[in-house]
Order: sequence, then structure tokens, then C-alpha cells
Amino acid sequence: MSAISKDEVALYDRQIRLWGMEAQTRLRSSSVCIMGITALSLETSKNLVLSGIGTLTLIDSHKITAQDLQVQYYFDQSHIGRPRDHVLAEQLQLLNPLVTIRVGKSDQELSGFDVVVHVDSYTKAQRVASACRSAQVNFVAAGALGLFGFVFVDCGDRHEYVETTSAESSTTCVAEYVSLFDSLAACVQESSTVRLRRKYPPLVFVFQALMAGMVDTEDELEKLVKASLHNRSIPSDVVDHDIISRVAQSLGTEFVPCAAVVGGTLAQEVLKIITRKDMPINNWYTYDALKGDAITCTLKP
Repeated sequence: MSAISKDEVALYDRQIRLWGMEAQTRLRSSSVCIMGITALSLETSKNLVLSGIGTLTLIDSHKITAQDLQVQYYFDQSHIGRPRDHVLAEQLQLLNPLVTIRVGKSDQELSGFDVVVHVDSYTKAQRVASACRSAQVNFVAAGALGLFGFVFVDCGDRHEYVETTSAESSTTCVAEYVSLFDSLAACVQESSTVRLRRKYPPLVFVFQALMAGMVDTEDELEKLVKASLHNRSIPSDVVDHDIISRVAQSLGTEFVPCAAVVGGTLAQEVLKIITRKDMPINNWYTYDALKGDAITCTLKP
């Protein structure tokens, strides 16, 4: 890793004071890929670029529409009809010229990245996650539907990180992660539904179900969730109808304040993975803006 220049030290002075020169050097040498341009990934991209990562690759060739202007504050009328990734790359480059920002392809080779973030179609997440596992690349999936959001992290079978125990000392730790496929198939057992809900936010099972198929209505979502729970021998009443109904009302919608919260968390976890400072979420995070709940849990076989 090459040394950080004086200009970079001046620009990143505050965060260098926070996590140190070694962590900032890791960031400067890192390469991150974000697949899918949404309100959520916009927030995450912005935070990563401002933090000083080395290279950011964006992938989303969908053309910008008038509807995108409601949630993508870097887009305006003049951008309608242009590819989302090209326009966002141009706008982010203005934020920090020291970061290399590129536009990738849908069949992009993933092995050269330190972290791949997938916020595209939920049903495509498993395919990308599997490719990252094979290439030994850190994988993060995330999504935001209206007032709800999630983050899933897979740092492979062995992720080393430094945990600060005091102002003067720190400890090197190792965390084990499971693949998205294994997490989606994980069976969880507790003595009662109440204990299940305390340990696992019901919202996590809804987002897991959405990765199995596309739905448009409340009835379709309810059937999908119940089927997912049944296949894993999890009591169906762990997810009540009210949660399913509220998520169904948010299908296909984006709410910028919620995207900002989840996007900030997502960027934070990517930074943890790269800098190896503190343990990234292992392995699910859900956010419910109605309740103000941000909950993490581990779902493993």
C-alpha cells in the first residue's frame, strides 16, 4: 500500500484521528462495487466516496426516469433518459476527485473487489452472493422498502478484525460468517414464539422471503412468507399479519429518510470490513422506521 499524500492527510484529517492512518491507508487502497442505483445505494455511495475509498464501481444501466427524481437528489430533469450509473458517477466525482469512480458491466468480474454491495433485485442477490463466495470477496446485500430496510453481511469463513478494548489496547479477533444461501435456509428453534420474536426481529423473515420470489400484493407476500417459514420448520405466527401488511404497502416504494438511515449503516459496515476496525454485523440488520427499531441478529444453520 502506497503512502498517503499530504493533501489526503489534510482532507481526511478528522477521520484519521478517529480510526488511524493504517485504516485510512486500507481505505485508500480498497475497491468497492455497488450493484443497483437506488435512494439507498446513493446514500451509501456518497458516504464511501467522502470517506476516501480507492475505487468505486457502479453498475446499473437502467435509464433515469421522472420518478427517479423524487428520491435521487443527484439527478435532475437534464439527466432523464441517461444511464443511472453514468450520471451518479459524474456527480459523486465532484464530491471527491481523489476517488476513482468507474461504471461497470452487468457481467462484471467480481474477483478484483474487496467488497461487493448488492441493492438490486432481491431475487438476484443469491446469485451474486454465490459468485462472491466462490471468488472469496466480501458480500453485502441491502434493501429499503418504504419505511423498512435490511442489511446482510457475509465476510467469508474467517474475517480478522481489531477490537479496541481501551484507549491503550486492542485485540485481534476472528469472526465466522455464513453464505446468504445457508442463512436463508437456517432453521431456528426456541421454546416459544415470544422467545423467537425477542431473538429474531419478525421483519428479517419477511425480507428473507422476498429473496425467494417477486410479489406485487399483500396476499402474495403472505403466502411467500408462510412458505419460507414452513420450509424451515419455523412457526408461522412468528410473523404476524400486521407486519406483512405494512411491508406489502411499501412494495416498490422508496422513502429517502429511511434510505439515509439504512444507507448510513450499510456504508459503516463496508468501512468496517475494509479497515478491519471492529466486527461487521454478523449477519442481519433490520430497520423499522415506524417503531424506530434497528435490530441485529445472527441466522446460521
